[in-house]
Amino acid sequence: MRTIAPKAMAKRVHVAVGVVMDNQGRILIAKRPDHVHQGGLWEFPGGKVEQGETLIQALDRELFEELDIRVDGALPLIDIIHDYPDKQVHLAVCRVVSWHGMPVGKEGQPTRWVEPHELDQYPFPAANYPILNALQLPERCLITGEFATPADLTRRLRAALSTGLRMVLLRAHDVSVGEYVCLAQEAIQHTKAKGVKLLLAHPHILDVVREVNADGVHLSSSQLMSLGADVKTNIPDDWMIGASCHSPAELRQAELIRASYVFLSPVKATASHPGKPPMGWVKFAELARRAQVPVYALGGLADCDVAQAIEHGGQGIAAIRAWW
Repeated sequence: MRTIAPKAMAKRVHVAVGVVMDNQGRILIAKRPDHVHQGGLWEFPGGKVEQGETLIQALDRELFEELDIRVDGALPLIDIIHDYPDKQVHLAVCRVVSWHGMPVGKEGQPTRWVEPHELDQYPFPAANYPILNALQLPERCLITGEFATPADLTRRLRAALSTGLRMVLLRAHDVSVGEYVCLAQEAIQHTKAKGVKLLLAHPHILDVVREVNADGVHLSSSQLMSLGADVKTNIPDDWMIGASCHSPAELRQAELIRASYVFLSPVKATASHPGKPPMGWVKFAELARRAQVPVYALGGLADCDVAQAIEHGGQGIAAIRAWW
């Protein structure tokens, strides 16, 4: 009997990627030479991690070789594993929080400083999509809490927005679709005026979407697993899709639908779920770095936890009581 040789596994390349920002909040990007893999596209600087190197050592070496700058400090942003026809690429992406030198394309590559909201104007390799997404998300997301009346919701929302929040999830699960639509339309007046993204969450979210022109939707974990990829056919293409996750399986489902972000909880003990054991920062970091989608820490957190969430591979934090 003729035996069939197993298909060779795709070559896996471990790449250190640096998101370099200046003191104006602009991001440095470079254009790949036309003759290389993914040539002609823009990218974030970085390169292959050599045997025996740590991630930071590789990042410092690559940025010096490419841009003539040295890395003084970096934090994890997101890890991505992407399959191309000829190779599998593992991108370990870091925020370069401190560096020195004068950036210049030492290999003759064009470079450009761009605002985060301008990144969509440049063609990047497909594997960079989660990086672009993460860079355009804020570090804090408010989840609205309890309110007595629509007027009370408006008062609380305006007070929260005065703290500089840039993303709000309007949660009111115990009202009808009609009532929720009215609340959402009122909330939009305040969020749009401040350039804040408004996300919708409701048990009948697809009915709500037909009535409200917001910035995105947020799925509960049960909606994530039941609606799955079908949700994409019912949501406008330019809307964000977020999801609540508590397990590796739910995180994987969020990746499959290319979610814009997820909430991962509970990180700490919460008053709203007193019987649920918290995962802690170590477990959060383990799951966040495998998620391949921006992850907000949720559960018993406040402003003072933002830095810790980022240090553990998160996008930032989501919270109710911290700002409501």
